[in-house]
Amino acid sequence: MTCSTWAGSFESADISAMQVYDDVLGPRLFTPWARLLLDRLQLQPGEAVLDVACGPGSVTRLAATAVGHGGRVTGVDTSSAMLAIARTKPILRHAAPIDYHRAPADRMPVAAREFDVATCQHGLQFFPDRAAALAETRRALRVGGRVGIAVWADIEQAPAFAALEDAIREIFGDELADHYRGGPWGMPDADQLRELLAESGFADVRVTQDVLPLRFESAAQLGSTLAASAIASDLDALSVGGREQLAQALERRVAINNALHAGAVAHLAVARR
Repeated sequence: MTCSTWAGSFESADISAMQVYDDVLGPRLFTPWARLLLDRLQLQPGEAVLDVACGPGSVTRLAATAVGHGGRVTGVDTSSAMLAIARTKPILRHAAPIDYHRAPADRMPVAAREFDVATCQHGLQFFPDRAAALAETRRALRVGGRVGIAVWADIEQAPAFAALEDAIREIFGDELADHYRGGPWGMPDADQLRELLAESGFADVRVTQDVLPLRFESAAQLGSTLAASAIASDLDALSVGGREQLAQALERRVAINNALHAGAVAHLAVARR
């Protein structure tokens, strides 16, 4: 299963699955990383921001607050469920208006040189054509505009998810575990990220490796994130006994290195058009 297969699962997922993504992973994972990414980009009041693969709006909404009511923010994603969740969130006071569009990253319904800043948080690895998506992002940026991209490092550097992978492998074997691993952690090479940006015409490319805390309240809460993964349908087909075996294996795995109270590592890239 490739990263793009995960993208397809997001695109076809129902709202209940993506609500788990937003409720569990949003505050623990995506909001903290969104803050760090936007801090690196140093958004200014009045700027126009494009959020590529915006999901339920983790980066989008923080960007709207940062640029204020004089700014403008656009979020683009292929997932109807993700966008539905984003659109139902309350309007932020003193924040820029947000427009959401359903579209692929390599064919976005935005004008050329329309934005001062573009972001893509933990989405690039899922795109079927990463180079085309970066070229489209560059097209949307004004000359001198900034882009910020976050991509997960190896799954081993996110102990909670590594424990989940190990539990899947223990109970159900390599094929399903490899399918799980091959998604969000499918582009862990910082040099690859740097080269992609440079080859797409971006300048002043800087890539850093960063770590933030990641805490789950229980193994069950960590396991619930599988509902928002590309192997959700495989797990739904399992017997009750099989799911119980997985839960027990995960309990054992997270206890080995206190994985529920560890962290996650990502590569953050900032560049200019």
